[in-house]
Amino acid sequence: MAKNKPSDQTLVFIKISRAITYVVYAYTLIASTFLALAFVLQLFGANYSTPFVQFVYKGAHEFLQPFRGIFPGHQVTETSYFNGSALFAIMMYMIIAAALHSLITYITSKMVAHQQELDDAQN
Repeated sequence: MAKNKPSDQTLVFIKISRAITYVVYAYTLIASTFLALAFVLQLFGANYSTPFVQFVYKGAHEFLQPFRGIFPGHQVTETSYFNGSALFAIMMYMIIAAALHSLITYITSKMVAHQQELDDAQN
């Protein structure tokens, strides 16, 4: 019974899968960063007229969209605001990022093992 010879196509597929996973992983980390910054800026009542605060709020707006309205917001002081939906969104993005990190580790181990099979088959 002949053993199937490992192919370079499988290695290419694994590398493409890992690249796609890295892109989604980067997206979740960027989303978490923007949301965390926006959450803290809102909580401490940052001045919206400053360019940095506007940039952060605009960036966080799209990442928060799927979670908007899950929890009601609360006015803490005259200028500060607690956004429970943003906090929940941060947690969800971080859970997804942790899962993607595990997936990247798994795919990388498969890639290394397959590369070793290819090297062994050539020798």
